[in-house]
Amino acid sequence: MTHVPVQLPFKGFTEQAQFSAVPPGMTPSCVNVMPSDVFNGRMRISTRNATRLFSLGDVQFLSTYRIYESNKLVEKLIFVRGGKVYYADSNDDLATVTVTLFGSGTGAGQTQNTPFLNTTGLVEGVQFNDHFYFVDGDHYVIVHLHDPGHANAVQVWGSASPSKGPFHTDPTTVTAGCRARLICRWGARLVLAGYRDTPNIWYACSPDNAYVPSGAGHASASHDGWDAAEYIGAISGTSGNEYGTLTDPIVAIFPFAQSGLMFACSNSFAFLTGDPVFDTADVQLVNLTKSMGIAGQRAFCQSQEKGAFILARDGLYFINANDFNFNRGNRVSAGRLDSFFLRLDFGNPSIGGTGPLSGGTLRSMATADGGGAGAATSILENGSLSAGTNEDAVDIGNTVAAFTGTLVTGDVFPCLCYDPDREGIWMFLPVNGIGQSSLHVYYDLKTDSFWPQRFHDPNAWNPTSAVYIGTTRTKYGRLFMGGSSAINIIERSVPLGVDGWDEEMDEATQRSQLIRSSLTFGPIIGQLPYRIMLNEARVDLGDDVYETPTGFTDLSVDPILTVSTGDTAQSALGIQVDSLFVTNINPLIVDGTFALQLGTIEVYDGETAATPTPNRIDGRFAIRPFGEYTQSNPFSAGTERVYTGPGDWLLRYDSSSPGGAAWTIERIVSTGPTTYEIEYYQVVGDIGSPNGSMITNQQVPLLTESKDYASVSGASFPEATVTEIGSLVPGRNEAIKSRIRAEAMYLTLASDGRPWSVERMSVVVSQVGKSRGGA
Repeated sequence: MTHVPVQLPFKGFTEQAQFSAVPPGMTPSCVNVMPSDVFNGRMRISTRNATRLFSLGDVQFLSTYRIYESNKLVEKLIFVRGGKVYYADSNDDLATVTVTLFGSGTGAGQTQNTPFLNTTGLVEGVQFNDHFYFVDGDHYVIVHLHDPGHANAVQVWGSASPSKGPFHTDPTTVTAGCRARLICRWGARLVLAGYRDTPNIWYACSPDNAYVPSGAGHASASHDGWDAAEYIGAISGTSGNEYGTLTDPIVAIFPFAQSGLMFACSNSFAFLTGDPVFDTADVQLVNLTKSMGIAGQRAFCQSQEKGAFILARDGLYFINANDFNFNRGNRVSAGRLDSFFLRLDFGNPSIGGTGPLSGGTLRSMATADGGGAGAATSILENGSLSAGTNEDAVDIGNTVAAFTGTLVTGDVFPCLCYDPDREGIWMFLPVNGIGQSSLHVYYDLKTDSFWPQRFHDPNAWNPTSAVYIGTTRTKYGRLFMGGSSAINIIERSVPLGVDGWDEEMDEATQRSQLIRSSLTFGPIIGQLPYRIMLNEARVDLGDDVYETPTGFTDLSVDPILTVSTGDTAQSALGIQVDSLFVTNINPLIVDGTFALQLGTIEVYDGETAATPTPNRIDGRFAIRPFGEYTQSNPFSAGTERVYTGPGDWLLRYDSSSPGGAAWTIERIVSTGPTTYEIEYYQVVGDIGSPNGSMITNQQVPLLTESKDYASVSGASFPEATVTEIGSLVPGRNEAIKSRIRAEAMYLTLASDGRPWSVERMSVVVSQVGKSRGGA
């Protein structure tokens, strides 16, 4: 029998191709793998490195700064947490990370007892000479980097009356949130933009004069570089300026090419080719495009050869430093991820925004525990039921489908980061509301390929800021990711298989955070109308040994090779079998509009889960069972599948359902033996699918027509059959014999927590007669 080599999909993921003819070198399904060997960096498809905790706490901004200390150039992290500015050594051992507040030196006093910046929401900042400058829409703050322990290490940057520094750019009437939200360094100038009331206006200080107040070693304030009357003059993009006012709201600003300044707007891009003070004759404000806009204020990164990657609403674009216009021909994701990006809801990235993660705010709209259930809702603050000022309307947004068919809701806040060691772009796409469903993408420049990633550590689900410190500037290659819970890192040289691992992690937590990696090969499909049979498969994995740290209990298992088969390539892939989405159809509504007492006072029980007395609506649990449910074991089939959802909720097939054996939503209420309490069960039991309507098993309604229902959607069990044909070990594996017949099949290499790299694969297939299906 002849072995047929299976081509490794180094060209990455695609969802645009037909299921039966995936382009050579591509895969229709993969997660948590990359085209770089996790052990030694060779060009082999391998699992990704695990995330590790660096520092706990919400992060509003994250970057680095470089400065000389004792005549030595050092690079350190700088970040904002709770409105206060901190720094840390990026080389710190993870067990002994020291996070220090600026201005907290011994005997120097504490200048940040009261935060200088907003305690919530995004902050933007940039280094300029020996200082770091921050804006957040309400405040201008300067940090003196050369003396971080000084009592005045952090100060207000300028003064409102009389106007000094960036306060010159304020509108005539100052209201909350009306100041600059965006800042960047452009050659010898600082540039401000992102004003709420005038979102198409920008300002730049006079060259090398951003205004430094007295203090922290400065005898007196320097010249006011934001006053146009100052020498060499500040410039602005206003109607009275020869460079004109931009027509669209500015969403992001960054230096570009040799000496230019890029304005990324909501529906266009403009490029100032140089500094008009030094090149008055040739400087132009060029409109690069008027047909597309950037997806968010951090949806860009600069890369090699002075180019830039920009995430627009319809995909990832690359702009070369020599380009003075661009269009959809510059979209590097074209033909591979078009439908994926069109399904994403980026909200309105203009100043103000429509969603909690757009427009510069990190306010939580819906939690991972099920608050917000795929429909518009409202949050009543201050305990009031009255409509009006206390009611905070929340729009959860449109349904978003991820690569594997997962359904999530909420605006997506994009953040891009260039990785010079791997030569790639990390595109973080945190979804507001259901963090664990966020699916991120790594773009590899060497192979021009896309690789979806999902983090399993709750502290790392949603990075909203990121910076990479390469091996040329640190003893490690570290990707730093800041989010609403922590700063996490991915180290280039640590092949762990557990996200967020630490020495004190218990077994249950480790199992929940094992990195689930999978890579699908195929399809292997016969010519119509014939069937094929898989006789044998051979796989060579990397021969590297997975060495675990001291104190690490390895709960991972060897990689498994499975075959999924079906009547067609689409059914064989079974792309929608991993996730479900549960929404509330007929929620309880309490009308507090009129203060009229009913003739009969109804009693509502809001205590335990027991049957209430009188028999009315039971308040029950704080965590509702609505949201995404993910299959806990990817290799189980049929009624053996169990889906885990918000909090302790499970979706499983239960023979003890009140309506007869059916799919149910339930939770474990006791162990030894395990006892389940059913919250919802299928109205009509269906052994083949959990989809459809479910009815409550607990609530006793005031009116029979007000019964509480739930709807399960997002997946059905296709005609696919998944067969595990063998586990694999490092190096050359024995031939895996099988006799699997089907019209179409895919092979999937997957593991929970065990790093691996694949070297080569081959199969023996034969034609075995005509298909039995069809008319």
